[in-house]
Amino acid sequence: MDSMSEAFDQLQMVRDVLANSDKVSEVLKESTHQFNLLTSPTFLVVKDQGKFTLPCTLGHLELDNALVDSGASINLISLSMAEKLGIAGGLQRPTTSIMFGDATSKSPLGVFKNYHLKIGECTIPLCS
Repeated sequence: MDSMSEAFDQLQMVRDVLANSDKVSEVLKESTHQFNLLTSPTFLVVKDQGKFTLPCTLGHLELDNALVDSGASINLISLSMAEKLGIAGGLQRPTTSIMFGDATSKSPLGVFKNYHLKIGECTIPLCS
């Protein structure tokens, strides 16, 4: 008896969908649009812009022409620059090494975590 009742309920649901196909179509269209908004990439992929400069603030140091290499996959700062900024004491022990194009590798002296970089009007938290 339960299976007959379930079959009847399902048949009634199909009839309701068919009777309201315009409304169902609109709901599906809107939900598909919302799904596409959620799954579409946030940033457009553009070709490598190479090297260029931007105004940048790192700690108390303000640079008018900080070099940006958009092809780089890591960001490095010299120990002497970290010392000038007074942030060398914030270095944490690294857990990785850096592999270079000639197959040699080096371990960094340390890694900064939870440090903020300001580029133009945008503040970027540096977290690893």
